[in-house]
Order: sequence, then structure tokens, then C-alpha cells
Amino acid sequence: MRRTLILIAILCSAMTAGARTAAFSDSVSRATITSILELTFLIEFDAALASVDSLEMQLGEHPAVPLLRAGVLYCRMLDYEDDLEMAEFEKNYETALALAEKLEEQGEVAEAKLYKGILLGFDAIFKQRSGKWWPAVKTGLKATGHLKDCLEADSSYADALLGIATYKYWSSKATDFINWLPLIPDQKAEGIMLMRRAVEEGLFSREISRSTLAWTLIDNGQLSEAVKLSQEGLKNYPNSNFFLWTLASAYYKMGRLESAAYVYQKLFHRVHDRPRNNYYNELGICRKMGYIYLALNQPEEALKWVETGLSRELNDTVKERRKKTLKTLQELKIKAEKKIAEKSIPSGSNEEQ
Repeated sequence: MRRTLILIAILCSAMTAGARTAAFSDSVSRATITSILELTFLIEFDAALASVDSLEMQLGEHPAVPLLRAGVLYCRMLDYEDDLEMAEFEKNYETALALAEKLEEQGEVAEAKLYKGILLGFDAIFKQRSGKWWPAVKTGLKATGHLKDCLEADSSYADALLGIATYKYWSSKATDFINWLPLIPDQKAEGIMLMRRAVEEGLFSREISRSTLAWTLIDNGQLSEAVKLSQEGLKNYPNSNFFLWTLASAYYKMGRLESAAYVYQKLFHRVHDRPRNNYYNELGICRKMGYIYLALNQPEEALKWVETGLSRELNDTVKERRKKTLKTLQELKIKAEKKIAEKSIPSGSNEEQ
């Protein structure tokens, strides 16, 4: 889920250009772009793609159209944890890149740099998802360079701050083990600062910036603020899962286990009822619930959750990707069964008669 959100954060930068170029100067196109990103944030991907089709009718051959379509497709694949639309994604990616190059040749350098930065951001997410952290960092650095060039051309592109902020924090996180070296600076604090600016100054991406900031604060140990941001987001978007994930995670790390269990259970039902469910996210929730209920000394409830996870029929890809989770669920099952057995032994049963 966090990867999905980071991708939407990158995608949001595209809307900034929409507010500054002639192609997007009319209110109808701007409203359509806003709708596409809000629908993606709400996980209403079919409606978002339909809005992209509408945008194509308005703008014709413009790089924003295939870029947004590629972004929605990839967000959906990340959210469902599958690669079923990869061919369509790659086609739109290549089209958007070619149109961005054409735009730069026509003299629209700032906008072209913005689109290139976004597209390279997609590529960085691809590499990170495959476990190629160092290539992801290098590609992300190139993407950030393009976004910085865009901001140098027009510093009012506040939404572009989010892509830069996300890269600064998570690239530093990936290189924590060498950040003590003088040539490898720790940019996590600067990344958080830029995310705060995006929340306050962003024209289109404030809520996505808020959710990205919440995940980042959780990772950085600033849990109370992450809870506050999540609750604020849920007031504005009660039907979105993004703030439920951050709220559950923050509660869990704070030790507020009953609150975390309540939110994870709500997430489980939402994930379970969705189409194209390959159980990847369900297994993660079942593992968390197993930990929670064992810590609450409710082994019966813990056993129910871990057995739910273990009962799912998984395809080979999910089995491989969730290998560690499945092992953990087996271990939690043994612990839960042991605790249940211990509770069933009558008090004083070992005393001599």
C-alpha cells in the first residue's frame, strides 16, 4: 500500500503542469485531471481510467494523457499486488516518454522536464519493487533532477515538491548504513520538511501529501502526528483505504493494540470484498492480527486469524512473495495453539492428590 501511495504522490506532480500550460488552461481539463487523481486515491480505478479517456478527447495527443493512464494502471497493479496490466502500462509509458521528448524539442523545457521526472519515478518504483534498491536510488536521483529543473523554471510548482521529498527521505532510508560518509548525506529531515510544505502549499496533492507524510512519520517514529494526520484524512476521505492503513500501522507501533485490531479488521473486510483479490494483502493483515491477539492474551482469536490466512489458495507468485509471511503464520499458529492448551489445563492439576 505504501508503494501505491508513493506512486500516486509522483503522479500528482503531473497536475502542476496542468495549471501552468496553455493545453490545461481551461477549467474543464483541470477539473478532469483533478478527478483522475482523486478517483485513483479513492481506489476507484475504472472510473479514473474513464476520466483519462475523457481527458484524451479534450487534449488529443498530449503527454499527460498516456502518463496519467500509465499511472492509474500501475497504481491498480500495485494495489492488487499483480502484474496483469503490464503490457498496457508499458505501451502508455513509452508513448508518454516520446511525447515528452517532442515537447522539449518544441521549447516547452520546464513541462517536459516535469513529465520526464514523473516517468523516471515510475521506473524507480519498478526497480524498488523488484528488490533492486541501488538501481532504484540512482533512477530516483535522475527523476529528482528533472523535477528540480522544473522547479527552477517556476518555483510555484508546489506539488512537484512531493516527488522530491519522497525521494529524499526514502533514498536516505535505503542508504542509512552508509549515511555517515561525507558524500552520502542523510536527507530524511529535509524530505519530511518538503512533505509538510506540499501539504500546506500543494494545489492538487494536499491529501496525497498528507498520507505520504503519515507513512513517513510512522517510519521515522513520529507516531502521534501520524495518527493525527490519518484521522484528518479520514474526515475528508472516509471511503479511502489509504488513511486506514496508516492509522492501523501507527496504532500498532504505539502499542494501542485494540485500536489497531479494530482498524485492521475494517481493512480486512474492504480488501476481501474487492475484485481481483489474490489474498496478498489479506495475509499481511492476518499476520498483524495474529501478533495483536497473542499480545492481548487472546490466543483463540489469534488462531482464528492465522488459520484464515493459511486457508487461502494462493497462486505461485503470491506464494513466493509471501513466503516469509506464510512461515510466520505457521509459527503464530503453533504459539496460539500452545497458549490455548496451557489455558485449558485446570489450576492445580499438577498437585499431588
